[in-house]
Amino acid sequence: MAFKLAQTPTYKQKIIVEIPNENGRKDKSDFMAEYLRVDMDDIEELKRLPQKEVLERVLVGWSSLLDETGNDVPFNPVNRVALLKIPQAFEALVEGFWTSIFKAKEKN
Repeated sequence: MAFKLAQTPTYKQKIIVEIPNENGRKDKSDFMAEYLRVDMDDIEELKRLPQKEVLERVLVGWSSLLDETGNDVPFNPVNRVALLKIPQAFEALVEGFWTSIFKAKEKN
């Protein structure tokens, strides 16, 4: 596929969250995060910010994020704050954003 210079203003990234459970294992779950597309000038600025501020700027939506009864959680500022208070979700969102820009080289 040919590269397009014009890009959409946002993109989606699958986020996998691992939460420790009462059995000493981790429960894995996932959802799709929607990030604001940034350019190289933005990236240099974002690198200097605390990661919480980065997510407050670039996390602009999500899908397949469910509440305790299995209903979709709407994206809004209150729900974003609640999600970012969960350490494992916070870390997964940070990693998902930066990996989507600077993908680590995979071993062959």
